[in-house]
Amino acid sequence: MNSITIITIVVVALLTVIIFSLTWLAYSSCLKAYKMEVDQGKHDEVIKQEYQPKKKNKSGLIGNICSYLALSILLAVFVTGIVYKANGNQFSINGQTALVIKSESMSDFYNEDLANEYKEYNYNTTLQFDIGDICVFDKVSPDTELVKGEVYGYQYKNIIITHRLIDIYEEGPYYTFRGDNNPISDGILVPKDKIIYHYTGKKVPGIGSFVLYAQSYFGILSLLGITGVTASSEIVYYKINKINKVRFKELKNEK
Repeated sequence: MNSITIITIVVVALLTVIIFSLTWLAYSSCLKAYKMEVDQGKHDEVIKQEYQPKKKNKSGLIGNICSYLALSILLAVFVTGIVYKANGNQFSINGQTALVIKSESMSDFYNEDLANEYKEYNYNTTLQFDIGDICVFDKVSPDTELVKGEVYGYQYKNIIITHRLIDIYEEGPYYTFRGDNNPISDGILVPKDKIIYHYTGKKVPGIGSFVLYAQSYFGILSLLGITGVTASSEIVYYKINKINKVRFKELKNEK
């Protein structure tokens, strides 16, 4: 685990504690006020009606399931976004790497000019993707033969650029790339040791948009806020239910 990952985890953990604490303080004050009203008998009639023996409420059960499911999805999106952010928008598993696409330079738009300009290779339009897609790449080994027309990911400074290979120069050798939606090539002579990924053609459309949202400052705070409010609401509901049940037993014993 690198230092960036550790720092990210620590910051997120601190934000989680702060947001949850603030939410809980607000809820706990309301809970105390409600407990005082129950002790004063202000909610007796409602409690009597609510806790009389009756059939199980299926709609309530379905509501709880939906609530927990929504919370689980939010947490999954949030954790996935943080993992991707900590790993530079990439995640490796079983020898393959899933990248979140952040630009439209390779979007699914057929660039006829580029196809006519480079007729010598098979211009495969299935090797295209949009912003927010999660695309699967294989690692490029030193002995891998690179092919014109295929889409590769190469390291440029601290980012991965995923474009189509358009030219191979024997000196070096060096390679040039171009995004299908770009009017010109990248203008970079890329050595082979900087080309690290080969696009498999497999992608999950659109899901990466949620990951990118979860990485933004607004996304992190909003997801933490929603999660904190939802979790606190469930705890408060449990405590209110417990207060009501205790009061209901007292009312029964008074008869």
